[in-house]
Amino acid sequence: MEKYEWLPTANAPELYPTYIHNGHFYLEDDKSVYIPTAGVNSNGWGNSGSTHSQGEDLKALPVKMDITWASYMEKKFYTGSWDMPIETLKKLFEKGTIDWRTGKVSNYTEIIVNCAPGGIVVVWVYGDDQQIEVARFQAKETHVPMQDLIPANPTLSYKEYFDVKESVPEAYENLKKNGIQYDIWDIYRKKYTWRAKTEIEGHKLMNIGFKMFNGEGETIFNEKITEPVKENSFKPRAIPKQLNFIFEDSKKLKTVFEVKPFEEEEIMGLFKQADPKQLIEIILRMSEDFSNRSLIFKQGDKEIPITKVDLDNMWKYE
Repeated sequence: MEKYEWLPTANAPELYPTYIHNGHFYLEDDKSVYIPTAGVNSNGWGNSGSTHSQGEDLKALPVKMDITWASYMEKKFYTGSWDMPIETLKKLFEKGTIDWRTGKVSNYTEIIVNCAPGGIVVVWVYGDDQQIEVARFQAKETHVPMQDLIPANPTLSYKEYFDVKESVPEAYENLKKNGIQYDIWDIYRKKYTWRAKTEIEGHKLMNIGFKMFNGEGETIFNEKITEPVKENSFKPRAIPKQLNFIFEDSKKLKTVFEVKPFEEEEIMGLFKQADPKQLIEIILRMSEDFSNRSLIFKQGDKEIPITKVDLDNMWKYE
């Protein structure tokens, strides 16, 4: 049984805060680690949260997990227990990752859990700017006695407990305006076959970094890190939320261009209207002197400018 250096962590969507009452990963060697929380979780879908050093540095991989949490915007509790996809985890950790900054072999260092309205639980592995979804679970509603939630104040009302307006006022503003879109987390998980590339005269593409709406992340680079990107294939990916390029001129001077973030309605609309039978490219295009900048959504001969982006968000890569 192989062991690896990883830690559990958890979070929730920015506008749908949660609190993890308890949660655990049960490992292949019959040990366990708890899923930590630091008060209200609302740092963004797919993001890490707090981590606690626990157990041995090298840990077996999890074969099972359970979790119980409070969903503040719904004023509900959810709970669930599931088998983890242990064979998928083994393949990923056995292969490991490569640090694109150094070229050194590395590995995944976090197993991330996020909880969303409706009882949705998604689990990813993260390491070296690579993040891959490994599981999507469905929890059930439950009840947690107040004496278990807050033993020091068991007479607190549930109305008071679920009121976190001071911590996340923007969540209440969003709830009043938009309600809860329960299906959005699975809409985010839909994948399209696409790639990103540059068309900049006199410059070579060195690195592409993605962060997708489904929480996954990816970095494309040449394993010989001083050389340009060699393989940039089309592959199924969720719709991009953030995207950055690093490109290099003939003098080895590197520049970064970053889209952070895409305007959700615009980019989601472009992908949804696309022909599912055709490949998609997102192209950063500009002149050698960086004038005439544009970001293009291309499918076949059809090109659509992506307009709601900051085309001046560029800087020298140090």
